[in-house]
Amino acid sequence: MDTSAAIDLAHERAHAYRFLSRAFIGAPDAALIDALLDTAAAETTLPDFYREAKQADRETLRQDVAADYNQLFLGMSAHPVAPYESVYTSEEGLLMQDARDEALAAYRTWGLTVPESFGLPEDHVALELELMALLADRTASALEVGNTEEAERLAEAQRVFAADHLTWADALCDDIQKRARTAFYYNVAALTKETLATDRELLEGQ
Repeated sequence: MDTSAAIDLAHERAHAYRFLSRAFIGAPDAALIDALLDTAAAETTLPDFYREAKQADRETLRQDVAADYNQLFLGMSAHPVAPYESVYTSEEGLLMQDARDEALAAYRTWGLTVPESFGLPEDHVALELELMALLADRTASALEVGNTEEAERLAEAQRVFAADHLTWADALCDDIQKRARTAFYYNVAALTKETLATDRELLEGQ
């Protein structure tokens, strides 16, 4: 792969991870829904949502997706989903276990700042995806100035973090797909699994 293609790929990976992070951090606002529906990409990346949204009032759609976010992730249902690595990887299924401490250490190593206002355990899937986006952005920047050694170091960091901290996300996405009431979060879960699987193969092949 030539340098120009590698830079484009790194930017694309950063964009994909940042969108997924945004989808998990909170329900989409009207601006995000408009942006998704006004671009052709959503037709292939979020196909069920795209088809549903074409026939729907956008404000009603936004409210439905927000309600789905609340019932999935904020405990407003009988069977919510916990978007935290510790819940999926600790023996007791508890919050704030070793995975949280290890994820937080990785954020500090790579300069990902968690806002004080975040107010949730730091092994939240949104933050883990955001770290991957940040590292992909830095990979593109390193390649743009010809620093291949740094680009390789960053690629290795992404491979290690994905292997150590994102394998649980497949189980999370399976649970989301079982419980989602809207096409948006059903499709986001499918896209997350697809993105992680594709990226895992890419990083392991480098």
